[in-house]
Amino acid sequence: MDHLFGMTERALIEFARGYGAAAGGARAFAKTLLARAAMREADGGSAASRVLLEAAAREIDEALPRAEAIADPDGTVRFAIHLADGAIVETVLIEQRASTNLRKRDRFTVCVSSQVGCARGCVFCETGRLGFVRNLAAWEIVAQFAIAARHLRARDASLSPSNLVFMGMGEPLDNLEAVLGAIGVLREPRGFAVGERRITVSTVGIVPRMDELYARTRANLAVSLHALEEKSRIALLPIARKFSLAQLRAAIARAPRTVLLQWTLIAGQNDSDAQAEQLAEFCRGLDVRVNLIPLNPGPIAAQRPPTLEQCRAFQKRLADAGVRALLRLPHGQEIGGACGQLAGARRATEQRR
Repeated sequence: MDHLFGMTERALIEFARGYGAAAGGARAFAKTLLARAAMREADGGSAASRVLLEAAAREIDEALPRAEAIADPDGTVRFAIHLADGAIVETVLIEQRASTNLRKRDRFTVCVSSQVGCARGCVFCETGRLGFVRNLAAWEIVAQFAIAARHLRARDASLSPSNLVFMGMGEPLDNLEAVLGAIGVLREPRGFAVGERRITVSTVGIVPRMDELYARTRANLAVSLHALEEKSRIALLPIARKFSLAQLRAAIARAPRTVLLQWTLIAGQNDSDAQAEQLAEFCRGLDVRVNLIPLNPGPIAAQRPPTLEQCRAFQKRLADAGVRALLRLPHGQEIGGACGQLAGARRATEQRR
């Protein structure tokens, strides 16, 4: 059985044509189901026929997985999503409150998972401790966005997420086909209508697939960097054994648009003035921005974030060198929903114990 949350407008039109619908009737059917998935009013056109809707009820699954939500005082919501095979993935709805000087409305970002677990084993990431279990289907990714969007709408019917990041559990480029499939559904104008430029796909640096991502979507790319000495980087990111910094930099240089470099600040490991200067040198000549992320509590108790003063000093050194750098303060840390904290089924097991 097909799942609605994995179907684009074209797929829905093909379904309708398979039942003998004319072109106009097929488009009306597709618009109706896309709007239903996104909990929107269908935007004009004739109503979908009863015969097609009855066929859809038999052959297209519209059910969302069961989800449990827990809210952080800062407005972040973490969802534990229970999939049909018993696997649990986590999704985060992040509220970025408006500054009266910069934005008129709050902005909401959904952080989705692309895999159950992860094979890449980054040492400061809770998901990495799970190992790889399986890839998610495109509809399972879209369903996470739908769950977060419906939660937000239940709070206020005028609210909807505007941004999407593939920064949850898993390495998105290890499940690239499903990620691209999900983007195809989410960008549908008559459905969720999330523009590709408002979507960011994160990677630890799977170099060959970075070029494929550039070619097949206009979504943004974020690359986890974290260190600029090969041994130090390997100690944090095992993938560095496979792809050197030189290979990674060349792949970033080939990007057709700005790449976001992610640098998790760990006290005593990658927060010195010298390392800021190394990072500035790495960025020279590249179209990049840097996201500085103070380490969130994770699997290694001895690892700590620098003080806020030290983080700001690192940011200033980059800015003085001409590098655009944003210091991202944590969202959802108290509920285990911040960067590197998503633990899925292991969290549920530990809570039961």
